[in-house]
Amino acid sequence: MLRSITKKLAAMFQRLAIAMLVCVIVPGCFSADTMIEKRRAIAILTRLEEIDLGEFRISVPRPSEQVAAAEIFFHAFGQVENRDLRRVQKSLEIYGPELRHRLLLATRALDIQDLEDPKLASLRENIATVINENLKGEPLQSVGFYNFRYSNL
Repeated sequence: MLRSITKKLAAMFQRLAIAMLVCVIVPGCFSADTMIEKRRAIAILTRLEEIDLGEFRISVPRPSEQVAAAEIFFHAFGQVENRDLRRVQKSLEIYGPELRHRLLLATRALDIQDLEDPKLASLRENIATVINENLKGEPLQSVGFYNFRYSNL
């Protein structure tokens, strides 16, 4: 009876040793770095807060040969980390008119193709650049729109 238990234990230890050896030798059992990065990305997203960047209505003269003028209307928001929320809000209050002016100039400088892009990548990038240029540490993580409308007049 004792011998059969000993044989079973020896067989179990042997299978365990082989399994451990396979995990050590064969890469890809799991990647700790990848798992950590995924968890960090999730944690960062849960700590982001939305901040209202305002409503903008911009007339764009002569956007193309076929159209005399166009109008862009959007209501933008930005995402900042929770720890930066108060600092960004205070900066927007202090520098609001200057930032608004710079955002209008950056938007008017866009091409018609940039405004027809479904993701509005250039507009988002311009808004983030203008806001982050005046704030220490570039706290604005991303830009989104509550509303966006582009129409020919």
